[in-house]
Amino acid sequence: MLDLQHLETFRVVASLGNFTRAAVVLGVCQSTVTTHIKALERELGAPLLNRCRFSKDTALTDAGRRTYQYAERLLGMVEEFKNAVKR
Repeated sequence: MLDLQHLETFRVVASLGNFTRAAVVLGVCQSTVTTHIKALERELGAPLLNRCRFSKDTALTDAGRRTYQYAERLLGMVEEFKNAVKR
């Protein structure tokens, strides 16, 4: 089952291009970000990010670009759903 927290973590990493900055934004440690991304990649069966060992920056793979588009849509729908229930 797709974990929405892993998807949110991916979305933040993808938008910032860096695991450490994403950890700060999400309020978690960097190892949690790494764990979430690895779990998502395992579940989807494809690498989502190319990691640069020297600068610690990342770039989306082709699968990562497609996943990012779906993540935006899915997470947007989740927010929409939560707001509708609150009303």
